Amino acid sequence: MKDVASLRSPHPWDFDNSQAQLVSSNGKDRILYGELMEVGMGAPLSAPCFWVDSDGVEHHIDDWCGGPPIWNCEGTKAAIPAWTRSWMRTVQQIIVLDIAKKEALRYAPEFRVLDLRTFDGYHINGYDSPVYKTKTLDFDLSKEKVIAAKDL
Repeated sequence: MKDVASLRSPHPWDFDNSQAQLVSSNGKDRILYGELMEVGMGAPLSAPCFWVDSDGVEHHIDDWCGGPPIWNCEGTKAAIPAWTRSWMRTVQQIIVLDIAKKEALRYAPEFRVLDLRTFDGYHINGYDSPVYKTKTLDFDLSKEKVIAAKDL
């Protein structure tokens, strides 16, 4: 098992609102978290999550998000890990914020702990469970089921 301290920062146990990764690639929008707290003792961080648009208006995305988020190259979409309870356990799903459509889509697949690294076209890459039984993630938005859509 890896040590959390050995992970490349920012990562699910160490991120905050001051990091450049929360600002869109085009510099117009950003993701903002409320008070970050551990999901459980020694677990990754979570908080309510907001999209701050180019006019400075905050739009609520979800009450229980992890991070850090990852923006696509154009700065028009962001992938955000979101916590949920499933069958008596806590898991993560991916929420994709679409700036042009002003909506947030939650996808069905469940993960242990997401550490997102790139967002290119329809592909989100990173790791599921970066410290224990790590799996490489290649999440193809065009092939996954959307289970909820929220207008922002």
